[in-house]
Amino acid sequence: MLLSRLAFISTSIMIMSSTSLCFQFLFPHHEIRSIQQKQQPPLIASYHEPPPLQSDSNNENSDLTKNDDYYTNNPSVFGRILAGEIPSRTYLESTELLAFQDRLPKAPFHALVIPKQFVKSVYSLRGNTRYSDGERENKSQDKNDIHLIQNMRQMGLDLLEQQQPEALATEDYILCFHIPPFNSVDHLHLHVLAPASEMNWVYREIKYKCGARWCTSDLEVIERLMAGLPAVRYKHPFQC
Repeated sequence: MLLSRLAFISTSIMIMSSTSLCFQFLFPHHEIRSIQQKQQPPLIASYHEPPPLQSDSNNENSDLTKNDDYYTNNPSVFGRILAGEIPSRTYLESTELLAFQDRLPKAPFHALVIPKQFVKSVYSLRGNTRYSDGERENKSQDKNDIHLIQNMRQMGLDLLEQQQPEALATEDYILCFHIPPFNSVDHLHLHVLAPASEMNWVYREIKYKCGARWCTSDLEVIERLMAGLPAVRYKHPFQC
């Protein structure tokens, strides 16, 4: 079993490496630069106010006492963007979410929507708890991440309404999450790409293809969480 898992991990790394080279070959840097030159917000580094701290009645010391400490548990590059250490091109911001331009856009419009709370990946998401009939009365008290993903989806749609209204009207867009180990940053992020019809086919039909082993749609994640299932149908390759 251990040898088979090591073989899978090794194969995955080789596939990701070769796929990355293939993307670069089929989508030249000059084409990426031409996309980056399209409408974009200014590049600014600024501290993004964390969401309101929620008290835990069972643990008086569970909350952070200073907002400045909120992002210290986030080791990812997105944590540094939220803390104002790295600049980004911000489109929208709410109390719990931030949307900014992808560093290397793969569509005329390519944004990322992230939670300010550190959520590592789709494997970290909590759905509804499955109960027997006698336990359903306490179901509303459970904590889950359904509302978070719904809000991420809505911000993605708001972005499309502002930046790509025609693509939104014709459903010519992609909203998706990458599934580890095929994600690029260990902080949950929703890709918002439009118009999908103008994307290089390698990205539209492979890298951002919902339903593939490496990519899932926001709607499927919401549906699975509401049904009390894991956010994705595949087991984490690095967990036994």
